[in-house]
Amino acid sequence: MTALKRYERLESLGLWKEPDVAQRREVIVSFGAASLVLSDANGKPLSHWSLAAVRTHNPGELPTIYAPDDSSDETLEIDDEQMIEAIQEVRKNIRAIGPHPGRLRWILSGVILCLFLALVFFWLPSISADYATRVVPKAKAQQIGEDILMQTSRLTGQPCGDPLSLPALRKFETWLLPNGGNIHVVDMGARYSSHIPGGNILLNRVLFEENAGPEVAAGFVLMERALARENDPMVSLFQSIGTRGTLTFIANGTLSNGALAVYARKTLTSSMTRPQDAPLLELFDTARLTSSPYAYALDTNGTATAGLIAGDPVKENYRPRITDADWIALQNICGDG
Repeated sequence: MTALKRYERLESLGLWKEPDVAQRREVIVSFGAASLVLSDANGKPLSHWSLAAVRTHNPGELPTIYAPDDSSDETLEIDDEQMIEAIQEVRKNIRAIGPHPGRLRWILSGVILCLFLALVFFWLPSISADYATRVVPKAKAQQIGEDILMQTSRLTGQPCGDPLSLPALRKFETWLLPNGGNIHVVDMGARYSSHIPGGNILLNRVLFEENAGPEVAAGFVLMERALARENDPMVSLFQSIGTRGTLTFIANGTLSNGALAVYARKTLTSSMTRPQDAPLLELFDTARLTSSPYAYALDTNGTATAGLIAGDPVKENYRPRITDADWIALQNICGDG
């Protein structure tokens, strides 16, 4: 300890008041190993004070009064300015190289706070969305889907529903959604399809009006089914409305119309994604639907969809599950065909 070596031969007089003793006595003050040594006139040590624990009662004043710690009534008065300066410098040096429990507490508190914020911003949104999805009853999910449909209708108009075409639409749903769900034909602009909670799939009316057969429209239905398997639309909904909205739903089971409107707009305007080929082809196989027309609708050259073309499960002897009359009815489901 450089500062201590520099002052290790320094001595001065001081007035020492022992604990529980009113009378003060003159002592010789010197430096020991990280301590102040108080000795009598014969050099006999009377007390050792840890320099790291020494406290100053009246800094900047003469004589300066010291105590061995915060709780002791033992004191030492020194009026030698050189000794006072030496004590101050050595204590400063000891504090600089010694442990800092207060600083450690601040560092630990900062680390804990950072971890907490990381959990809030990165972990909590995901875990709350997953939990909310698990606790939503099927009936509630269907109701949420209907509420979202009301919001999408503000952007697309009401789903097409010509009464003469509805029986054909029910057959179309039975073919492609054997486990339940509904297909809604709407005007979606540039987007071909989408899906929302409650087993609802939105199809652009052009898929019916601009194709000679049902294969392309049916392919987009299966595509949305595959996407819903990859990422549950309820999870997407809760991720869209944020952690606060999700926690509010968990607490009281309600979602604001504003939150649903934001999700509906995002669903209809975000860029389309494709599912993995293998699970999608499994759905085509189960539905006994050829995948090539859908693949060429996505890419007229077939380059980007070569896997769907090569893996077509029904290349030969394909027959759609609805009749020509059903398809003609579907082409007119919007009532102006």
